[in-house]
Amino acid sequence: MLKSLLCLFAATAIWSKDLRVVARVERIDPVTGLAEISSSENIPASAVYSVLSDSGEVIGQAIDLAPRGGQTYTFRFDGRRRALSAGRRIVILQSTAAFSALADRPRSNREPAARPVLRDDAPMQLIPDGLVVMGNQQAGGLPSVPARANGRPANRLDIPAFYIDRHEVTVGQFVKYLEETRGSVPSALGALSVNQPVTRVTYRDAESYCAWAGKRLPTEFEWERAARGEQIISSQAETYVESSAFPVGDISPQEVCVTREKAAAPLDIDKLLDRNPFGLTGMCGNAAEWTSSWLLPYRGNTGRDIRFGRKYKVIRGGSYELPLEFAKSHARLAGGIPSLARDRRAGFRCARSE
Repeated sequence: MLKSLLCLFAATAIWSKDLRVVARVERIDPVTGLAEISSSENIPASAVYSVLSDSGEVIGQAIDLAPRGGQTYTFRFDGRRRALSAGRRIVILQSTAAFSALADRPRSNREPAARPVLRDDAPMQLIPDGLVVMGNQQAGGLPSVPARANGRPANRLDIPAFYIDRHEVTVGQFVKYLEETRGSVPSALGALSVNQPVTRVTYRDAESYCAWAGKRLPTEFEWERAARGEQIISSQAETYVESSAFPVGDISPQEVCVTREKAAAPLDIDKLLDRNPFGLTGMCGNAAEWTSSWLLPYRGNTGRDIRFGRKYKVIRGGSYELPLEFAKSHARLAGGIPSLARDRRAGFRCARSE
């Protein structure tokens, strides 16, 4: 009897930790703001669940989920309103977040409704929302995600609009930040051009700079969306072949991308020729760039890597220190070895929500 109770308790603990239920949106009350869903499975009342599309994209959170009667439940939806509509099939998830998902933007860094004061005066570019092809199909690779999974497209995400810096944060901007925050200015920076992108910055330094400027670091999904440029996805059958690998296109990227084959040091931002369709520069080399995303496997990636987990942050964008292969829009590198406060392998640019 005791053994049976222990097994039941263990099963219950696992179920509550990794619950995943398919449901259908019945209606959304415009007055109360409550979403009503139905499911053939029981959903325990909970303060917060993740809400996923049936293709696996995180579209928001279900807050204060509660039974309404029978197999009907209600909750307050925290996410993009247009992503939830009556008749849509969704997935209610409560898990340990072992996969990299779209909703990995730090909640503590959400911008207030009023526009923030941007202290660094860096020009920013609005990246509109829309579908974008992500990753690649290299089996076992860090950016691997299948083109289709369970008969549905798996290599595209619907990313909300956001702003991102048009160029990498420069030495001059970073020195201004250090001076205004009474930080110590490294002597090595004094010998560099003020228009050169700052490099060899820790993740914590980059995160602090963006917060000081009234912004945040971009997620890796936002970074790739901005790097790839405007994509028009017109067919559910489109694959990676129809998407350029480099931010500047696949015709002679070695001529404009600042990688190890081209330069021994990063170039000043006003000398870069790698302008992508959004008008952004430095996306295919020059300085590698920190993102706010943990290095986790994409959904659908069955490969194993000892670096996966909430230990390392994703670095994007290639570098003057790396070969051209790492300048592709989908390339991912692990940053934060041995720690996020000691690893100085990258530069960065900032972002903010629309």
